[in-house]
Amino acid sequence: MSRGGISGVTIARLFGITIRVHATWLIIFFLLTWSLASDILPMSSLVNGGPYWDAFDDSARVVKYARAHSQEDRMDFLQAAGQLGYPVWPGWQYWFFGALGSLGLFVCVLAHEISHSLVARRAGIPVEGITLFLFGGVSQLKDEATSPGDEFRMAAAGPAMSVLLGVVFGALYGVLGTAQPPQLRSLLFYLALINLMLAAFNLLPGFPLDGGRLLRAILWKHYNNMARATSVAAWWGQAIGTGFIAWGLLEFWLGFMAGSVSLGPIWLVVIGWFLRHAAKASYQQLAVRDTFAGLTVRDVIQPEVVTVAPDLALDRFVDEYLYRHKYRSFPVVEADRLVGMISVRDVQSVPRAEWPARTVRQAMHQVREENLVHPSDDLASVFRKMAEEDKGHLPVVEDGRLSGIVTRHDIMTLIQLRTDLGGRWRPGTA
Repeated sequence: MSRGGISGVTIARLFGITIRVHATWLIIFFLLTWSLASDILPMSSLVNGGPYWDAFDDSARVVKYARAHSQEDRMDFLQAAGQLGYPVWPGWQYWFFGALGSLGLFVCVLAHEISHSLVARRAGIPVEGITLFLFGGVSQLKDEATSPGDEFRMAAAGPAMSVLLGVVFGALYGVLGTAQPPQLRSLLFYLALINLMLAAFNLLPGFPLDGGRLLRAILWKHYNNMARATSVAAWWGQAIGTGFIAWGLLEFWLGFMAGSVSLGPIWLVVIGWFLRHAAKASYQQLAVRDTFAGLTVRDVIQPEVVTVAPDLALDRFVDEYLYRHKYRSFPVVEADRLVGMISVRDVQSVPRAEWPARTVRQAMHQVREENLVHPSDDLASVFRKMAEEDKGHLPVVEDGRLSGIVTRHDIMTLIQLRTDLGGRWRPGTA
């Protein structure tokens, strides 16, 4: 679970939550399908869909036999297994069930993230959506938990769902037994094992993993200080990430010395780097949020705004406003009320020859309600909105009348001053 803002393509909407898939998910789908089809499922087929570790000795025998005949017959693993009398599936089935297993993991990770999101929504925290990407899933929450109890329940929901799924798939594997086809047995065993591994990994006590959030909740209650608890949990997150990197480098070196290099150690390094980066970024995000505490739009509003009348000709607007003031967009005001915005892009959409005959009203665009802000709005939320929609400024409206504008530059300047000077100073206070 994370409060990240990873974008993606919308594929569904479940329980009122938008589900997105990031392009990097295709990478893990391909790698996992390839791993299942070329390694895990062939080993499982040697023991009729049983646990992979039961096939270690058999697999070593098959590899030895294949190597002994590879120079003459170019024999691969499955051919060697068949000649030795082991059960072998048709080649396409390894890829089919490999892809099915990858999709099954996709559904399980989605269930894990939905559990987080539903508990968060029950705690009153709005959920923007869920995005599945290279390293799993991200529950995009609009705010942090307001109490250690809410944080603990939100963090525990995901691993609890993964354990439940692991137990269910394991029970199906055990109950159905050898009565089911070996392909189905292999798939059920894989989904049982991968869900339990997913729960175990997420319970590592490093922020922002679920285990790190559980640790933060416990420390938050103990210290009665969320920032201090986050600092400790984030330190453990970076330490665990460093451990994964060291583990991966050691595995790579040992494999290199033995003449057998695989993707496993590289993957450990990548996961470790991601954990370190995510832990550091999550703590910095909280620090920024703390810097915003108590600030509203009123603290950074620019009340003196250059506005444009709707009946002004476009050619005059270009000469008297765009070139003179050197802004790229202006509020359009009529009788003190905001009726729209006119930008360089709006002017570009009108042929130059028509500028003298066309007015600002005819070229301007309407301002969507979600892009209007009010003086009392929380500044952190407004800044996040501007970042997400790549807006340099937004109009500030009160009772339908334009009060001013708020710019991203002014917000960043205020936050930098607040950080440099320390404390919780607000404009207009001593």
